[in-house]
Amino acid sequence: MKHVLDFCGGTKDGTCVAFGHFDGIHLGHRAVIEKVCAHEGLVPVIVSADETFKPVIYTEREKEELLKETGVEIMVSVNARDYDSMTAEELCSAVAGKLNAKVVVAGENICFGSDNKGIAELKALGAKYGFAVESVPVVYHNGEEVSTAAVMKAIEDKDFNKMSELLGHVYIMMGRVVHGKAAGRKHGMPTANLGVAANKLFPPHGVYGTLSIIDGRYYRGMTNIGLRPSDDDIPIATIETFILNFDQDIYDKDVLLQVYAYIRGVKKFSGGLDEVRKQIDKDIQDVKSYMDEVVRKLGI
Repeated sequence: MKHVLDFCGGTKDGTCVAFGHFDGIHLGHRAVIEKVCAHEGLVPVIVSADETFKPVIYTEREKEELLKETGVEIMVSVNARDYDSMTAEELCSAVAGKLNAKVVVAGENICFGSDNKGIAELKALGAKYGFAVESVPVVYHNGEEVSTAAVMKAIEDKDFNKMSELLGHVYIMMGRVVHGKAAGRKHGMPTANLGVAANKLFPPHGVYGTLSIIDGRYYRGMTNIGLRPSDDDIPIATIETFILNFDQDIYDKDVLLQVYAYIRGVKKFSGGLDEVRKQIDKDIQDVKSYMDEVVRKLGI
């Protein structure tokens, strides 16, 4: 898949395009993407708003990872402020003129452009700029409309089963392993500190069961997302993973972290290292039991 910026690097071939923020690549987005990719003879293109200030479920890098296996051939990332400032007509003009769109696919409840136009206006603009418009019905899950807001609510509620169902995939975080304070070493469990985008939406602070994908291999792990009140009480959230049965130098390595289960919240222990160590041992056993079952079901 080709990933380009600001409507650059398009194609001379006719394209089938969908545009939007695509935060989450959830089931509703996937229904649109599937229809985009179903058009034989047209290059499937997704135009995504690259948000760098507001919190996002997924960064452009993470969206790219999730789109790789969908059949999308070109992903266009447009700065979100530029995207949101475009009128509906300006957006349609760019899609037609710079991306050579022959078909545009959109959800039936689309609201696009700085002037907040809907599907009827999109069809009228399509007639003006030479592309057909195909709409996709709203997707529901257990009677609830699938939306970015619903996914964010599931994240806030720590309901990772519901979140995975709404997304159609397990929640991911991508970043590079960076040097931390090595606080885990004093508990006998060195951790990998994951540096992620500054506006990445963190799940609620706590301990999670995770899989780390490093150089194409999967590793079970226990990840602490949030603060470390028993170590330094510094109010800066971190993402630290203790990878089970692992002893390699992975500094500066790229990691894709899959988050499967919320184990417990963050606690401050007053009983010293012994109390912390007992809780860690329990957490490891809980995570191991849960992730062993995940690995068994995935067959990896």
